[in-house]
Amino acid sequence: MIVDEYGQVYLNNKEITDKFYSDVNFNTASLFLQDDHEYKLHNNSCTQFEINPLEKPNKPDIDPVEYHQLLSSDWHMPDTYKNLDVLDFCCKKLEEKNLIALEYVQILNKEYKEFKQRNMIDILRFMCYIMDQIVQKDIVTGVGRGSSVSSLVLYLIGVHHIDPVKYNLSYKEFLR
Repeated sequence: MIVDEYGQVYLNNKEITDKFYSDVNFNTASLFLQDDHEYKLHNNSCTQFEINPLEKPNKPDIDPVEYHQLLSSDWHMPDTYKNLDVLDFCCKKLEEKNLIALEYVQILNKEYKEFKQRNMIDILRFMCYIMDQIVQKDIVTGVGRGSSVSSLVLYLIGVHHIDPVKYNLSYKEFLR
C-alpha cells in the first residue's frame, strides 16, 4: 500500500484481492492501483466476475497543502454539528452530570479557550458528531486512554469516562 501526497491510497492486486475476501462491503469507488500493470491485471479479471473496472485517478490541480486545507474546511457531518456551540454543549453536559461546582465551570472555560486558540473547535464539533453516532449505534467504547483523560471537554463530549477534575488531572497534559 502506498499513500500519495494527497492522501490517496494505492493498493496492489494482492491487497485488493485480500480486501475483497475479507470485507463483503468493500467499495471500489475510491480504490486506486499502484501502476498501469496493476490496472490491467485487475480490469482483465473484472469481466470474469462482473465487477466494474477501475479508472485511474486524476491528481488534483492544486498544491497538496492547499488541497488538504480545502478538504479540512468541509467536515463531513450534518450542518447541526457544523454550527454546534461546543461550549454550550459542554455546559449542558455539566448540568446533566450534576457537575455544577464552580471549579468545573472555570476549568471548562480555560480549556475551551485553549482549544479555540489552537483552532480546534471544528475538531471538537466533529468529535461530538462521532460520539453521538457511537452512542446511537450502541458501539462500546473504552474508559479512556492516554493524556486525553485529562481533558474535561473530551469527558463531557463522551470521548472518555474519566472525570479529570475528580482525579485532579490537568487538561494541559493533553494540550501540550
